[in-house]
Amino acid sequence: MNGVVVFGRQPLPGNVKTRLAQAIGADAAARVYAVLLEHALRCASQASANVVLSLASPPSPDWNPPVPVTVEVQSDGDLGSRMASAFQLRFEQGWRRVVLVGSDCAQLSPRHLLRALEGLERSELVLGPASDGGYWLVGQRPPGVDVFSGVPWSTPETLTRTRARIAELAVACSELETLDDVDTVEDLERLGIDGTVGTVLLRRLVSARGTPPTKS
Repeated sequence: MNGVVVFGRQPLPGNVKTRLAQAIGADAAARVYAVLLEHALRCASQASANVVLSLASPPSPDWNPPVPVTVEVQSDGDLGSRMASAFQLRFEQGWRRVVLVGSDCAQLSPRHLLRALEGLERSELVLGPASDGGYWLVGQRPPGVDVFSGVPWSTPETLTRTRARIAELAVACSELETLDDVDTVEDLERLGIDGTVGTVLLRRLVSARGTPPTKS
């Protein structure tokens, strides 16, 4: 059994996209994130029959994900610990190839996830680099390797240190193309320039944020 785990949050104002919120407001940032989360879940559902939404904190009792998927709450600890736990849980459930993807990338497509799952046939690890120095995807197959120890999270060094850790472990790793996360207003504006985002998704992102902000 193979599948995709989407790491995300309930799209509540003040709880998501705090850097973006500084430019467009917490409500608009939450609406943008809601679009990104739905996009990630739809891509995952098109790439695999087994999809789990792993939330950073328990959702409100009346909240349901925009796409019908299994929902769980992440374990305690830093991001590395939570990702390691998510992989271990899937391995214990009998999953043979597991892809963990974030919910911040408008450029994500089902094709990327299918390529990651296919890459795990050849390599123990798959990594999707992000242009900000992190990564938007990581995939493993059982029994998994401790690729997360000693890595600083949410810094420009995250990807470099992860690659160094992979080299230290001497495991085979396939890398996908570099994509952009949407974390700032500049990231949001870039979506209308680079032409990599589908027209419908871009329209929804623009609608979610309302009037484009002006830079001071």
